[in-house]
Amino acid sequence: MDTGASFCIFKRDYAEQLGLDVETGVHKVVSTATGRLDVYGHTLTLSCLEWEFETMVYFAAPSDYRRDVLGRSGWLERFRLGLVEHDALLFLSGYDD
Repeated sequence: MDTGASFCIFKRDYAEQLGLDVETGVHKVVSTATGRLDVYGHTLTLSCLEWEFETMVYFAAPSDYRRDVLGRSGWLERFRLGLVEHDALLFLSGYDD
């Protein structure tokens, strides 16, 4: 999870495992901490614990991209998040719960 990331971006490998043709998705160029990155968006169903929802996620064009990011648009906007750093606790609930 990256609260500074605008989008959910995953490794190309995952798209291929799902049988998606990466380049048929919605093309974007995003800026990352390490530079610019070509990504392609696809609407998929994500699930997290008991929640399941349809959302746009992006897959990196280069096969050597090795990060997976849950960003604000597509994931974090759907949840309420609480963090108690001292106790190493993370609380998560649906936004409308």
